[in-house]
Amino acid sequence: MAGANFEVLQEEATCSICLEYINDPVTIDCGHNFCRSCITHCCQRNDVICPQCRQTSRRTLQSNCQLRNIVEMLKLQEKNMCIKHKQPLQLFCEEDQQMLCLVCRESKDHKTHTVSPIEEAAQEYKLKLEEALLSLKIQKEGVLQTKRMGDQQHRTMMNQLEREKCEIAAEIEKLQKRLQEKEAILHQKSEKEKKTIMAGNANQAELTLQIDSIDAQIHEMEERCKGPALELLKDVGNTLSRWKSGDLVKPTPEMKRRKENIFKPLNIPKLNPHEVKNCKVMLTLDPNTAHRDLVVLGGRKRVKHTEIFLCKPDHHKRFTLHRAVLARESFTSGRHYWEVQLLFQGGGWTVGVAAESVSRRGRHPLSPERGVWAVNFKTDMCVAVGSPETPTPVRFFPRKLGIYLDYEEKRLSLFNAQTKAHLYSFNRAAFSERLFPFFCLQSNAELSLV
Repeated sequence: MAGANFEVLQEEATCSICLEYINDPVTIDCGHNFCRSCITHCCQRNDVICPQCRQTSRRTLQSNCQLRNIVEMLKLQEKNMCIKHKQPLQLFCEEDQQMLCLVCRESKDHKTHTVSPIEEAAQEYKLKLEEALLSLKIQKEGVLQTKRMGDQQHRTMMNQLEREKCEIAAEIEKLQKRLQEKEAILHQKSEKEKKTIMAGNANQAELTLQIDSIDAQIHEMEERCKGPALELLKDVGNTLSRWKSGDLVKPTPEMKRRKENIFKPLNIPKLNPHEVKNCKVMLTLDPNTAHRDLVVLGGRKRVKHTEIFLCKPDHHKRFTLHRAVLARESFTSGRHYWEVQLLFQGGGWTVGVAAESVSRRGRHPLSPERGVWAVNFKTDMCVAVGSPETPTPVRFFPRKLGIYLDYEEKRLSLFNAQTKAHLYSFNRAAFSERLFPFFCLQSNAELSLV
């Protein structure tokens, strides 16, 4: 089936209404064939007017199965026909990777190319495709094997991680238990030492009274020796008798007051949880005050020192010498409490409050006289800033600080927020203006507001 014959068959298998291959072909009385849907639209009641011969026929549509088969064969054959020459595709061009008809083979585009029959080319390329398919299947199996090994390794690592987490949790629990036991032992020891100190204070008080009594006797005898003979001999026997018997002079009111003042128990402030709850404040850091070596993070809740140069705009509030930063909140009255988590030590931290007028520029020491009431925390002691600095040893290095400010009482106290132990207090401080929470970090240090 080739050339003009194929075109004739195509024309016969084409519907004269839609000009496409006849779909579901039917035959009317005049013998012409149409698509069932096309001829149905041309019906007028019970009669059909043929679009080709204009003859009127009854509306009796007979399916044409043979024509339907011919149309299917034509469609299949059309796929194997050269679009340009309407000839069967019989050859395959190796250079252009195209199927050709005999006319295409003789054209100048393919005349010098290597061609082979389609069946031979198909067999050759089938072998190549089967070889490529086998290679892909082997490659897929290798990838699947690698994935299975990775999954197994992942499960092994996850199981090991879970075991390690359980072991770490158990070890932490043991350490916490040991620390609690150690804390209880040290607390008992501290109470015993406190009782010993109090007993020693009582003994020291008695010795002080004895010294005062002896001083009174010495003064009395010196006065008698300096005076005239009548004064010296007056009641001298009683004086000597008291000296020989060891009777002490009766303490005077001044001596009693001295004892009370010297051995009066220290008024060390305690961290009252109820009071803290009522006056606790939430703080945020002010980036405009932060030194250029400090970076404020975590929603303005965390600050750390960095060696990376940070280009910051010049601001009149910014500290230029001390690596310091202030909180955005400030206080001019009342009682206030906040907490600070000491994260990474580095060179240490300085925590407290600063007056609004504190100098932000130039080289000057931190001190209450310059508007800074703060404590510097190092490895095993805390040092109040000032001139001279006052070192205070600490038994347990604090990881969380509690800062309590009583503006009216002129007091700033710092506590170990975990053990509630008092660390240092500024009493009768010269608060006279707005105060800001103050934080200063040494090299590689970091802290966070709680």
